[in-house]
Amino acid sequence: MSVSLKTPSGSNVTELDNTIIITKWLWDYESFLEYQTYYQQVVRESEKLKIFLICNHPHCFTLGRGNERGNSDLIDFPDESLSNLDLPSYKIHRGGGITFHHPGQWIFYPIMKISPNYTLEDHMCWQLKLISNTLRENFNLDYVVATKKTMGVWYQKKKVASIGVGVKRFVTEHGIATNILFDDRMKQALSQINPCGLNSSVYTSLSEIISKQVSIDSFDSVIRGRLK
Repeated sequence: MSVSLKTPSGSNVTELDNTIIITKWLWDYESFLEYQTYYQQVVRESEKLKIFLICNHPHCFTLGRGNERGNSDLIDFPDESLSNLDLPSYKIHRGGGITFHHPGQWIFYPIMKISPNYTLEDHMCWQLKLISNTLRENFNLDYVVATKKTMGVWYQKKKVASIGVGVKRFVTEHGIATNILFDDRMKQALSQINPCGLNSSVYTSLSEIISKQVSIDSFDSVIRGRLK
């Protein structure tokens, strides 16, 4: 593939047909947003190119368009109170309310074109199925449910992955975050808010579900087999 891309320091790049996968762990969220905008423009100007970003972020919160528009049904938490949590927060261009990121997540941001043959709804369903099928088939978990209404993947009434997507000039942005490792710092912060309008107690991680530690690298390896 003859595409020359700027990539962040410390990242790894893999090429698969018309797809470029860029992986960077502990990607500062502000830097990520800048690269996402850049990669969107690259995809916009290319005929078939897709760019998949795989990463995690330091502890932070993101606030979607829902709470900018005052839709109180999306969250039950005033924006200004975020300053009391001593964690960075970012207002971003996606649906939904407040959500969270931490180093124990595996996050997938697929940047690709939306068309009449591949809609934003198709895009959401693909990501939700990617995670839910992986949990069922690779980690032997029954009772996994993927749902657009509550924007995520659930296991026995516990939310293990959250999705929030958007489109800018016919190219997708943002994606799905799967909680792999338990994170005490984020757990304490979540106890003070209601991410996506849900009680913080509903959030869980894969390691908690299967009662053993699953590394980010091992989960990443499993998922990559499904992206080929």
